[in-house]
Amino acid sequence: MNKIFNVVMLLTCLFVTACSDNDEPDAITPIHFEKRDYTVMLGKGAVIYFTGGGGVYELTASNPEVLGKFGIEMEAPNHSLYIQPAKAGESYLTIKDVKAEATVTLHFTVEDFYLSFRVNEVDGTNTNEFFDVGREIRFIRNEDNTKPVKVIWYQNNTFRPMTVGEGIFNISRSDTNIFTMEFSLHHKSDEEFALYEYTMGGDGEYMTMFDHIFDFGWEKSIASSSSRSQPVKRIKMILTDKNNGCKITCQLEKN
Repeated sequence: MNKIFNVVMLLTCLFVTACSDNDEPDAITPIHFEKRDYTVMLGKGAVIYFTGGGGVYELTASNPEVLGKFGIEMEAPNHSLYIQPAKAGESYLTIKDVKAEATVTLHFTVEDFYLSFRVNEVDGTNTNEFFDVGREIRFIRNEDNTKPVKVIWYQNNTFRPMTVGEGIFNISRSDTNIFTMEFSLHHKSDEEFALYEYTMGGDGEYMTMFDHIFDFGWEKSIASSSSRSQPVKRIKMILTDKNNGCKITCQLEKN
């Protein structure tokens, strides 16, 4: 009988020990981000998700005037770093994971806000060497609202943008409510400008965006909201060359 009791007690002790081992908390995994370099748009900000982390962090920016407001949101299940930049520029952000005794440094580039259109159709004789199917036109809102514009091309279908041309743009309105977009563009390596003029057509909602972002001060009835319910990917702007009638159709991109 004693032998049976001893065997039962031994098995009980082994079971309790095994359960105790399984109940031990997992070791802390240091905070981890998928990459180290990020580009953030001024006025839009970013939310960057991460894995791991001990839950207690110390954040230090090398250029806090650029990064503005930043912090870590700990609500499960999506732990994230949020950035609300204050100005264009660059800054490093060092995150010390206190409990995991680890540190990670991220590099941020803050760009001015921009409206992005991609050229998806050219109908007629195109005399604009900067605009071609597949190229992206970025209408940039900077601090001084000087209305700079860049034409971007993603060479070989990669995610690395290449600047084809840059310059400034403006939109004028006639007494008969005809809107004309004017471009002064030049190659990045050449300061000689080429001038282009287009009348504007297409979906109405993009006019509201230009008015709101670049402070043109048009009457609200002019900036039509007829396409407000349409998905962003459907919004089109048609630029018609005032000289030869060539139509360049552009599609609003999601930034």
